[in-house]
Amino acid sequence: MPEPGAHENPVPDAGDGAGTGSDPARSTVPETGAAPGTYGLPGRAPAEEETSGAGRPADWGEHYGGTEAAGLAGPGTTTAVRSDLPAQAGVHAELPTDAPWIGSLGIPVTPSLTPLPAALPGLRADGGHLAGRWIAAASLVGGTHLQAGTSAQDAYRFTVTADGAALVLVVCDGLGSRPETSQIGAVLLAEQICAVARELATAESLVMAGETVLSETLVRASAAVTRHRAAALPQLTDSALSSTVAVCVVPLDGTPGWAARVGDCNVLTLAVGRWGAVFENGDGPVNQVSGSLPHSAPERLVETAALHAERPGLLILATDGVAADLFNSPGTRAWLADRWSQPCGPARMADSLRYRLQGSHDDRTALVLWPTEEGGIR
Repeated sequence: MPEPGAHENPVPDAGDGAGTGSDPARSTVPETGAAPGTYGLPGRAPAEEETSGAGRPADWGEHYGGTEAAGLAGPGTTTAVRSDLPAQAGVHAELPTDAPWIGSLGIPVTPSLTPLPAALPGLRADGGHLAGRWIAAASLVGGTHLQAGTSAQDAYRFTVTADGAALVLVVCDGLGSRPETSQIGAVLLAEQICAVARELATAESLVMAGETVLSETLVRASAAVTRHRAAALPQLTDSALSSTVAVCVVPLDGTPGWAARVGDCNVLTLAVGRWGAVFENGDGPVNQVSGSLPHSAPERLVETAALHAERPGLLILATDGVAADLFNSPGTRAWLADRWSQPCGPARMADSLRYRLQGSHDDRTALVLWPTEEGGIR
């Protein structure tokens, strides 16, 4: 996660940043898309397929709530898959996966662990029922951290409001410029958002002023992180705990919910084969950071949006490592549409994020809420 105003990977590279040369044990093919009518993937040249993050891919829906163009509903067909890969340099072995390799890729990096006492696990995953709804989430440490031997910096949390009226879903991403401490801030912020929203987001308050409830939740959570830092970590500054965030409150009675964010995390939708983004990215890169928490005036940074339920679909909260890949890569969209076509258990959810994509180095975190049998994002 870059500093506010910056973004990851400002200089395009020829590979995925995980080594040099090509892997003789596994071949890949450029992301040229499927044949017309197969999965809706456009048949453009490889150089045009991976966008810079500015603008909008041809198969991406309009801004959430508007008219959407044709999207994706099927599995990716962009790579050759091998499940019999040898251990990298004889060092380690890994379970096989069908996750695709997309683009021009180098040899996978040999993972380096961090001795940092406050480091987060590099792999976390959940999947199960909560208040009658199916939720799955996974967080995988990025290649940049594996190569440098630094901590993962993403966090996710979920809870139910105290009155049982709504789900609270959160993803956070610590700034990469604070490699030893921002993951602490991401975890603290996610926990405090859940704690505040449990009490503040009641059925009545969401109906009366859902946007205000979410904005106030982030303001109070930011202040709580600052108080905790001052009491328990006085040697640190607020900036050492800087994190971006996306949060959704989803009522269980089917009424529209709300989303809010600070920074470059995003809330996405996938319905009847069409992807959509709740928050616009403007003309800049998907992973350009506009703000982070804690902050002295968080209300100035909060973006809010209403969620709608016009048709059945998935609600997806993603840190920029996943959001950027989804926005820029048709192959990634096709793969995840297929993987998430049914409720995932923890292992399947984690495996869904094991794809390799040229230029994708960041932590990957996604939290997915499946629709009810009656349909709708609710």
